[in-house]
Amino acid sequence: MTPKVSILMGIYNCEKTLRHALDSIIRQTYKNWEVIICDDGSHDKSYEIAMEYAAKDNRFIVIRNPENLGLAVSLNRCLQIAKGEYIMRQDGDDLMEVSRIEKQVQYMGNNNCDVCGTGAFVFDETGIWGLRMPDINPEKEIMAKGVPVIHATVIMKKNTLTGVNGYSETKLTRQRLEDYDLWTKLFEKGCIFHNLNEPLYYYRIDKNSYQRRKRKFRLAEGRLRLKACRRLGLPFWMRIYALKPLILMLMPSVLVQKLNIRRLTNRLKSSAYNNFTLNISNLLHI
Repeated sequence: MTPKVSILMGIYNCEKTLRHALDSIIRQTYKNWEVIICDDGSHDKSYEIAMEYAAKDNRFIVIRNPENLGLAVSLNRCLQIAKGEYIMRQDGDDLMEVSRIEKQVQYMGNNNCDVCGTGAFVFDETGIWGLRMPDINPEKEIMAKGVPVIHATVIMKKNTLTGVNGYSETKLTRQRLEDYDLWTKLFEKGCIFHNLNEPLYYYRIDKNSYQRRKRKFRLAEGRLRLKACRRLGLPFWMRIYALKPLILMLMPSVLVQKLNIRRLTNRLKSSAYNNFTLNISNLLHI
């Protein structure tokens, strides 16, 4: 049976979390999927673990880069062999809520939407400590300030992604900005974005080692924001938002860390999920 959904994964040195990530896919209520995993030159046992799953379940397909080439290259290689009508994303250290695929496939089938994301719990080994809930119906103006969807939560039709030649492989997108460039290209094509108003993804960030983004990332982000404003024809005044990454680059890393943690924790506290707890064993029904 041809899979309806192709889940693309680029993995790199995630041996400690990969099994849980893959198990959360296996436990999905929706079963007509394939997972295409591209190991991006890992130095640990990530590739071997992925191959274990491929040996047991032919829905897992594993390929390997000869060296670390970046997420954009890895995802494009996965896309080349994807058979599904829909493309989804998953990272090697995150988890899916058990009904994620079912709910997103259903939404895409019943609505005029090109890219559909979801909210996401932020968690670490101590449990859930934050929440990300993007705008339900983001417009192109969001690109001046941030992103319309959380990359790893999205589903889109395969021809939507191939219609813009997949992910751009440039020096700028190599700075973990491949998603931002992709959203810009899709907004240019007039694509419609939507986010389900529900956290269906578990995004792993260690609260105690929240890392500051590197200077070169902030510079690249600022440049891409300026380009997006021009390409999407946004009002000139909105380009001021391109300065935010540069301001963050100049701020003390401890302060940036505290602000990010506070933002995510406050969203959780003010939401209906304030008392929600995460038990990985229960999530995976182990």
